[in-house]
Amino acid sequence: METKQERVLIVGAHALDFLWRCGGTIAQYAKNGSEVKIIDLTYGDRGESNDVWKQNPGITHDEVRQIRRKEAETTAGMLGASIEFMEWEDHLLEMNRERTLELSRKMMEFQPTILLTHFTADPLNYDHPVTANAVLSALRCAQVSGTFPDLTPCGWVKVFMFEPAQPEFVGFNPNAYVDITDVVEDKIAAMQSTRAQEYLISTYTARAGYRGYLAKRISHDKKVKAAEAFVRFNPWVGKLFC
Repeated sequence: METKQERVLIVGAHALDFLWRCGGTIAQYAKNGSEVKIIDLTYGDRGESNDVWKQNPGITHDEVRQIRRKEAETTAGMLGASIEFMEWEDHLLEMNRERTLELSRKMMEFQPTILLTHFTADPLNYDHPVTANAVLSALRCAQVSGTFPDLTPCGWVKVFMFEPAQPEFVGFNPNAYVDITDVVEDKIAAMQSTRAQEYLISTYTARAGYRGYLAKRISHDKKVKAAEAFVRFNPWVGKLFC
């Protein structure tokens, strides 16, 4: 598939949020030659590492963090992306002006054309909407002059919010689907390389098939077998309908 090369930035609250929710999209853009970067705000060592804690009695926070970091680095590499860790604490993730501006600087340094992050509502996981709102605030700062005079403000960025684990709880109604049929095996291989959240492997394998079924029905393209779903933050504007 030929697509325009982009600069894709993914900002996730926890170590492997990017893998489950948009791993196929990452692989798709990376294989096309786009530069893809992931920023993890936390390792998810408190709230998203239950299996690690249970399977390793006496393990420390630092040891859990190293496990989560290694898995994130490994899977990002398998998908073709670079990754950076902010190393903040999760559950509860707290954002303030200083952290938001730090994230804004990262955006200006990378200059994304596409930005993927969490949905702005999720009562089941406080860290996810906190991340989403921080990302939108940081992007606003990154696009105006004077925030960091030594850096060039970001231009227009296409923002998409990826699917929560339980979309029915949060009112997630996707209006954008990415066909990941060609790279779904890459995503599955990356998921299967993990141990910290193994229970999600079957969930997101099935989710790719379900979203693929919907994408096939919507597009009338029978070749679509797997997809990932998003909510588009920016309304579409063009000479013709997209």
